[in-house]
Amino acid sequence: MKRILKNNPIVVVAILLLSIATLITYSRNIEVISNSNKGFFSGRITFEESYKHTIYSDKVEVKKGIERGLKTLAIAIIDEKTSESVFVKLYGVQEKGTFFIPGEGKVQNIGNLIKNVNHFRELNNFYQTTLVNEEGLKNGVGRVNITKLTDTEIEGELIIIGNNSEGKQAQLESARFKAKI
Repeated sequence: MKRILKNNPIVVVAILLLSIATLITYSRNIEVISNSNKGFFSGRITFEESYKHTIYSDKVEVKKGIERGLKTLAIAIIDEKTSESVFVKLYGVQEKGTFFIPGEGKVQNIGNLIKNVNHFRELNNFYQTTLVNEEGLKNGVGRVNITKLTDTEIEGELIIIGNNSEGKQAQLESARFKAKI
């Protein structure tokens, strides 16, 4: 065996290249598996008269808690490319199902869209389902459809229509999310 390797450098190079290719493939597979467990958020968003575009993040923060005597579920994402953000807080979530924003419970659910989280001091940057539009109508609304909810995972769909303090509108549609809790 030593003699074959010593007399045929091409065999040595081929074995070395095969080993490197195997290591690269293995490391990429590990990366794909770990990324698939991270989660994601993706949807179509429009602020005021801007064009509709995709908001995406693979960092979805989900927290369970208790507030005002009710179980809460908060979902927050920030698209790092655009600095746009989505924040939802649902009250009384016990299992999967459809939850409306603001809803009709004793405590209203929260749904906010933020145009640029870096300008957090500007009121017109926040679009809420509870604010009125330019005509003075309270037309903000949202829906979260949780299709999977366990102690460790959540999946679902989301839409939000909100207004800022000037009455300008933002819309999030066809949003899907998956995350670890």
